[in-house]
Amino acid sequence: MSPLLTLTRSYYAGALVQPPHAHDALQISMLLTGRVEETVGGTTHEAAPLHVAVKDAGLEHANRWALGGATLLRLEARGASLGSLTGHAAAPAWRWRFDPVAIRAFLRLAVNVHPERAIEEDTDGHDLLAALVAEPHDTPCRTPPRWLTDVIERLVAEWTPTLDTGAIAAWAHVHPVYLARCVRRWYGVSVGDLLRRERLRHTVQRLANSSERIAMVAHANGFADEAHCTRTIRDALGATPAALRRQLCAPVAPQSTGVQLVAPIQVSGRTAC
Repeated sequence: MSPLLTLTRSYYAGALVQPPHAHDALQISMLLTGRVEETVGGTTHEAAPLHVAVKDAGLEHANRWALGGATLLRLEARGASLGSLTGHAAAPAWRWRFDPVAIRAFLRLAVNVHPERAIEEDTDGHDLLAALVAEPHDTPCRTPPRWLTDVIERLVAEWTPTLDTGAIAAWAHVHPVYLARCVRRWYGVSVGDLLRRERLRHTVQRLANSSERIAMVAHANGFADEAHCTRTIRDALGATPAALRRQLCAPVAPQSTGVQLVAPIQVSGRTAC
């Protein structure tokens, strides 16, 4: 019998600190509201709204939840690992990441799930698993030069709506065309792709953490207007900003629901570089 994947929504109190611990089931988690710092093996990642992480059973981790509390959506499967569900021998390293493909599949699964529904081929459950074993766009192929990794890290840390390829190239004292070639060579995407992803990430976080009108959020993140913002988010995540805000801020449900996940499926990581 294929493993039962249960879906739960949990709330964590502000400033809660959880010492190192592990779970006896595979967990695929998406942060809906708030922030959390999670540490695994001496490495700490900070997660913000719609960041996704996967942890196999037995992976020891510690958490520090931000002030104001946080809400987490979690898919859990006992007796399974990410590798066993996907047929992917080498599971990706643990990390929290903002991945529009995984987010879209996770949200669709959360909205449509009900007990005993089988997730067949080419559905959101398999799309989610495939996204989780693919390399995200900020994971390079091979080893890029140090100046380039520094530039990518600075882009993520200091993104603003006015940031463009020329400004980023100036940080590294290289020509914009050379920067674009290097990003494409080592990351498999364009500089514009990275900038658009950061605008999407900042917009989602502002939708989750404020009650501002959507038009104001759109303006603050460099969209031409609310309609432009709506089209971009709907195309990337499968939901309008209003629907996404409702999903992020929905009340915490005390019960869980479950689905049967057909396994394994054969998927592969991103190879374009």
